[in-house]
Amino acid sequence: MISPDAQLSIWITGLAGRTPFVDHLMTLLASDFFVPVCLSLTLLGFWFGTQDPAQRQRNQWGVMGASFALGIANLIVWLLNHPLSFDPWPRPFEVHESARQAVGLVFYMPHDPSFPSNGAAAFFAAAVGMWLRNPKASIPLFTLAILWSFARVYAGVHYPLDILGGAAIGAFTGYVCFKILCWGELKIALIFKLARLLYLA
Repeated sequence: MISPDAQLSIWITGLAGRTPFVDHLMTLLASDFFVPVCLSLTLLGFWFGTQDPAQRQRNQWGVMGASFALGIANLIVWLLNHPLSFDPWPRPFEVHESARQAVGLVFYMPHDPSFPSNGAAAFFAAAVGMWLRNPKASIPLFTLAILWSFARVYAGVHYPLDILGGAAIGAFTGYVCFKILCWGELKIALIFKLARLLYLA
């Protein structure tokens, strides 16, 4: 079985190899390091980088929500992919010639399940977790999530449906984690107070 959106994937991976600059850019964005590091530095900047106390507190609540949601989304995808062995279709490069050529130019061949995308789940969970506390601060997180997602499809390692599935898990997880943090807001406020005494917040 192949993904229902295989033709869209074939069209996107067919773009690989046409423009060297775009291939280099997609190699950077699709890598296992660039976007995760950018996301981490962005969250760190929001945690420490604001002088106004009210804005800093709003940002830190957003960072906490983003980090909590990111971790839970990773756990959900891991449970789907490993103990439950949920793997509805092979990765694009295992089926389509254009994706095999794209992955050779841009990325490497992962061996874990394609659906849902773990990275999309994690990055969109972080973006939604931040958005529910501070919509403006979530813009760079959504931007990173979208760029990473397109790069992985371009590289032939995910179908668009893999990305949408991961993004849906991430959005749901971000919302649930936001509600959990709201429920425990008084206790978490005490943790923030202690962190500020130790110059950690």
